[in-house]
Amino acid sequence: MDYKISIVLDKRRQLNNYKYPIKVRIYSNLLKKAKRIGTNLTMTENQFINAWGVSPDKVKSEYKASYRILSELYKRAEAAADSLDYFDFDKFKTKLLRKASDKTNAAYHFNKTIKEFESKGRIGAASSYRSSMISLLKYDKEKNSGSGDSLSFHQITPTWLEDYESYMIDDMGRSITTVAIYTRTLRVIFNNAIRANDLEPKYYPFGKGKFEIPEEKTVKKTLTGKQIKEFYQAKLNPLEEKARDYWFFSYVSQGMNFKDIAILKFENIQDSKLVYYRAKTKTKRRTNIKKIEVPLNRESQRILECYGTNYREDGYVFPILQDNDTPEAIFRKVNNFIRATNQQLKRIAKKLDFPSGFSTYWARHSFATNMVNNGASIEFVSEALNHSDISVTQNYLDGFEDETKKDLMDKLLNFD
Repeated sequence: MDYKISIVLDKRRQLNNYKYPIKVRIYSNLLKKAKRIGTNLTMTENQFINAWGVSPDKVKSEYKASYRILSELYKRAEAAADSLDYFDFDKFKTKLLRKASDKTNAAYHFNKTIKEFESKGRIGAASSYRSSMISLLKYDKEKNSGSGDSLSFHQITPTWLEDYESYMIDDMGRSITTVAIYTRTLRVIFNNAIRANDLEPKYYPFGKGKFEIPEEKTVKKTLTGKQIKEFYQAKLNPLEEKARDYWFFSYVSQGMNFKDIAILKFENIQDSKLVYYRAKTKTKRRTNIKKIEVPLNRESQRILECYGTNYREDGYVFPILQDNDTPEAIFRKVNNFIRATNQQLKRIAKKLDFPSGFSTYWARHSFATNMVNNGASIEFVSEALNHSDISVTQNYLDGFEDETKKDLMDKLLNFD
């Protein structure tokens, strides 16, 4: 056994009622360290000795209630330690002190994950998970008379999830994409609880033959070469010009994500190239993180010179963020930057008769589409977009012309 547990009376501090705090002492054989963890229990020295200082069969009747309380605490401590794949004092403390119902409470695990995201500065992920939790709790309260602040994993069955999907689409008027986002986060929470040994895998409601997360058909999000030329040459007002420049910076920088544009620093400009790691993969992927290198061309150089701030090696390139911004401020400012750019792009779309959904994200799809239309291989485009697998890039093909798709698919079997 990697640990040893004991229940102790902390006599270092006597309380006003002449009682002392009850603590759980746990010693790790591997770490050769011990810690005392406080509880909300207190007893007098006499009460503790007579309830816990004698063998169970010799506990007198007046101390049996105290014995049961301490015995239950000891069992909880052992269960908390046994549930850990590897011993960790902080994780042991969290499991010991939480309510018994927290173990299978999805809301508890949501809040735990949200706090972890916030502690790592992942404010966007925390916000997304919080929205998912609020939606699920609201559904359970309205349709199943739930409490609105707790939700047992055991009641989330495939049928429950199918009813939630219908509620979101039919009653709330939300999109399939929103349902997919919310149920994907719930799936992560289930997996977290199972990994923490708080939930048996048999209660997992996702997968083939169970609840399958819906997928909306990819909508074409790309401009043709002709439309890109029209966009580039259009007469626009200053705010629209600024939005266009940022869009084209993304377009000519291999579909660079707008968050990555906002957090770009001068240290990322090396030998006429942009050298950086995607913010998305730095936080989500722990292995095989790829460094992206993008050659600067005339257009990206022009935009850097036009909008770039005063050079400072550790400073931000564009005037969107400031050096002392907190993770919360960065999240807010990046969102405001994207929102403001999209507002101008919508106005431009009306002027040029582009699709109404025209947005910042179209720069990435347009880069991929036009690279392929100009003869680039799917492998090249996949690497340029920093996709984890070619199958991810193939999802972009829904935006390509049928003839281009056919030619590209034929090339996949060209082994010469």
